[in-house]
Amino acid sequence: MGFATRPDDTGECWFEPADLVFGANDLARQFLLRLGSNNAAAPTVKHGVYGSFRVPKNYVGTPVVVIEWVATLTSGNVVFDFDYTAVGGDGAETFDPAAWQESVTVTDAVAGTARFKSTPTVAITGGNLAVDDIVEFFFGRDGADGADTMAGSAWVAELILQYADA
Repeated sequence: MGFATRPDDTGECWFEPADLVFGANDLARQFLLRLGSNNAAAPTVKHGVYGSFRVPKNYVGTPVVVIEWVATLTSGNVVFDFDYTAVGGDGAETFDPAAWQESVTVTDAVAGTARFKSTPTVAITGGNLAVDDIVEFFFGRDGADGADTMAGSAWVAELILQYADA
């Protein structure tokens, strides 16, 4: 899943170059999704990005979304949220759904060392996806959830749709 996305309107998330975030070695030049506008306080709202991806031709089931993220802090938890609707068929389903098909969350502890990658996964329902579906999604951090205790920003490098034989 690439970030073919747009940030929401909360002001709590945007894309920024990794070298501006970490700076020490200046080798990383890719863009990261920043979740949380203040690196000294936990966000208090649910915020993130909207996007879409196509379910691959070789999809067979048992999907998970892998979240690769990093923080400059070394304590606390982050609550990630993945809401989605799969749109398939020819003239059979709408690109304007009234509600998400499924909403899933995962709470992950920040790595104990600053700038070390964490990779939580969140399972989604395999029967909701089919080959060639376009999946509309919202991905973000739920700063309004009491379990989100990291007092600062989380930077997401990548989301990956991973699946295996059922």
